[in-house]
Parts: sequence; structure tokens; C-alpha cells
Amino acid sequence: MILKLIVLLLLAVLVLVFLRAFAGLAVFALLACLAVAVVRALMMKPTAAKTATPPVCDASRAKVYGEKLSAMVKIETVSSRFDPDREKFRAFQQSLRALFPRVYAACEEYHPGDGLVLYLKSENPKGEPILLMSHHDVVEAKVEGWDHAPFSGDIDEQGRVWGRGTVDTKGSLMCELQALEELLEKGWKPETDVYITSSCTEEWSGPCATAIVDWLKARNVRLGMLLDEGGMILQEPVGGVKGRYAMVGVLEKGYGDVRFTARSHGGHASAPKKNSPLPRLGALMHDIDANSPFKAQITPTVREMFTRLAPNSSFALKLVFGNLWLFGPLLKKAMPMISPAAAAMMQTTCAFTTAKGSEGLNVLPTAASVTANLRFIHHQANEECLELLARRAKKHGVEMEVITQEQPCPIVDYTAKPFGLLEKVTAEIYPGYGVVPYVMTGGTDAKYYGDVCEHCLRFAPIEINNQQYGSIHSVNENLHAAALVPAVDFYKRVLVRYCANDL
Repeated sequence: MILKLIVLLLLAVLVLVFLRAFAGLAVFALLACLAVAVVRALMMKPTAAKTATPPVCDASRAKVYGEKLSAMVKIETVSSRFDPDREKFRAFQQSLRALFPRVYAACEEYHPGDGLVLYLKSENPKGEPILLMSHHDVVEAKVEGWDHAPFSGDIDEQGRVWGRGTVDTKGSLMCELQALEELLEKGWKPETDVYITSSCTEEWSGPCATAIVDWLKARNVRLGMLLDEGGMILQEPVGGVKGRYAMVGVLEKGYGDVRFTARSHGGHASAPKKNSPLPRLGALMHDIDANSPFKAQITPTVREMFTRLAPNSSFALKLVFGNLWLFGPLLKKAMPMISPAAAAMMQTTCAFTTAKGSEGLNVLPTAASVTANLRFIHHQANEECLELLARRAKKHGVEMEVITQEQPCPIVDYTAKPFGLLEKVTAEIYPGYGVVPYVMTGGTDAKYYGDVCEHCLRFAPIEINNQQYGSIHSVNENLHAAALVPAVDFYKRVLVRYCANDL
């Protein structure tokens, strides 16, 4: 109902704008455009994704996979920039030997930056190598609020494996290793080199992934395809869109942190002066939050995402997504109300994260500060975004300091063969499911691999529900063991087809 009201409001605004500016022919042209849009929306037929069902699960395989993932979860691998000890990560990596003996017997093993590299050498490589990756470090997990202890690895009666890292991302790492384990068991010999890598500092953008990339560069390795974490398989990936979709990240935004500081002479809180540091910071934050200085744009990737989701959308969204030629400008304004995640795919974002003021409850601060986390979009340069923020800060009498910034990653071509391979394998393993390119609003280790790979695709082929998606970096993280079975088959099929040049 809300979506319909939003669309009706957009239509009304569009009509009023044109009526005020033009008369006669212009009104006729507007009505004609609206009629075309409605007809186009009515003619859209749902795709198979709307009624697709999960693959039939082999219960015996699910049990084995669930137990392996449980064993991996039980080894606590919380990473922090403030903890230099890497012994627990070495212990985790050592534990994989018993779980995947054929992989370790067949592969060369390396540990750049205390991470893990497994290298399966082809006898006569015929093309560029493929690399599968998933990190094994996790964020902290306090016990409060969990139905099962966060490092218990409990498997409940429904077959769900509980614990930190099940979704992010020991689950996909288990599937990658198990896929290679089963291929080797059948005597598979790849026709090109295969790498599996896993870092231990992904959660805080630490040095492990860059050490692995440097190791690859030193060996003059140029990858033909890389598959990392990122999107997964979701139902209703955007509110109002029905169906099952493999969401593949092809574009990763840049990263930045800035600090805003307001200063004064301080004073006693009993006689506060106007426009002290905290109110100035509050005014700045409200100004940025209510009036974003950044430019929203429907990029080709976002346009393709909306186009692929449109057929299974509600009529209101179908009307808008299917007619971006007409509603694009208004959609950029309305999207934050429809889906903040989708809105973040269209522009740079600025989120305020930490704050510091006076140490005394009755003391006005001489300096107060807040930090903001930025995710830079490709169509607006980092420097321009930072300059816009600096101007806004100056208007409120606030200083701005850039703590860190990283450029957006190269955009992956969703019309190229590696993405096409994921579409083909999805059709084979998950019949009927849609495959949708989208913009990664978070960060991955894949961002460091741009110098050694053109096709860095962010996708873990595991189906999760809304609760499991919401559990990432939160409480009650869990994963159905049944979801691991088709994911293992997915990785097997990708490896076999890629190494045979069957793209």
C-alpha cells in the first residue's frame, strides 16, 4: 500500500509539473507517456524466479557438511586491529587438514600475511587461473541475545548450524574446499591452475589480503576469474519484489573515514554560550543527513538490476522499474523511502558513527568531534565528495579531517563470459532462479585484487532467509545445512566448466 501511494504521489507531482509549465500538446504528450508506461507494466510477465523452489536436498550430504561447518565455527577466529596475535588463525587453518585431506594432499600450501593459499597446479595449463576465496576471520560476538552460544557450532533439529561465521563467511569457505575435495576424490585434473585463498583480517580491512595479492604478483599470476563473498541467494531482495535471486556483486564502492571537529573556549555548563561545539556538530549532521550533498545516478548496473527485478515486482514497482526512461529522476528522490540499501547503490553515502565531547557532565567541551564513514560511488570522484563535505562543515564552523580514503573498485562487466558462467551454473543448480548484478554497498577482500584480475565477482551461492541475512555482524547467526549442498555443487560446476573453458 505504501509503495502504491508513493507511485501515485510521483505521478501526481509529474502531472502538476508539466501542467504548470506547458499546456495543450505538452499535456497530451505527458498523458501519452503515462499510458505507454502503464501498458508496458501490464505487459510484463513474471519470470520463473517468482515461483522457483529450492533444489531437492540430499539429507546425508547436508549432515556431513553441517558437521564440517560446525567444526570450523567452534574455533574462535575473531580478528581485531588491536590484537596482533595470529595463533588462533593458524590453529584454524591447521584444522582444515583433517576436514579436507585430499585438498591438502593435492595442493601446495602457502601462508602470506598469516593467511591461507592453496594452489592446485595443472599439468598443462591452457588458460588463466581461477581463484575462489572466503575469509575465515569473524567479528566479535557477545553471548547475550544468542539462542545458541556464538562459538558452539550447535546443530539444531531443523539442521541449522549456529555460530559466528556461518554466514560471514566460513560457510562459503567450507563449500569451496568441499567442492574441490569431491572433485579430487573422483580423480579430477584441472586444465588450468586453481587457487583457494582465505584471509584472516578481512573484517577490519587488514593487511592479510594485500599480502596474498603481493604473493600472487611476485609469481606473475594473472587470474581469469575470481569468486569472493558478496551477494547471496535471497527471496525478495528488494521490498515488493517476489522470487528467488542470485545477487552478484559487480561493483564495489570506495571507502573513507572523516572526522569533524568543532572548537570553543569551553566553560561551565551552568551558563552555556550559544553555538557551542556539540550544537554545531548536531546542525552539521542534520544538514548532511537531511540534504545529501552527493549526486544520485541510475548507473548501467543499477538500471540492469531494476530491469531484471521488474517482472516479479508489485505493479507499483513494475511501473517504475520498467519505465526508468520516465520515472528515473523521481525514483532517485523516492528510493530512500522504498529501500535505503537500493538508494545507497545510486550515490555516495555518509554515515555518522562515533562521537566525543567533554569528559565532564557539567563542562562545555573545548573541542567535540564526530566521525563519519563514507562509501564512495563511481560516478562522483572521492575528491569532489570530500570537498562538498568540507564546504558544508565550514558553513557550520566545523573543521574536517580525512582519516582514510580508498577509491572505488573497477566495475565488472556483467555481459562478459565469467558473469555468464555464473548465470549458466545458476540455471543448472538452481533452476528458475534469477541472476541479478548489483552494487556492493559493503566491502570485501576482492577490492585488493584489481591488479591481478579483471573479473572479481562477489557472490556466495548459498540461499539464506531474512533472519539469517540480518544476523550478519549481529546475534543468532546461523545457516541451514541443507543450503550447503547445492552450494557445493555450484562451486564444483564452476570449477569444472571454467577449467574446461566451457564458459
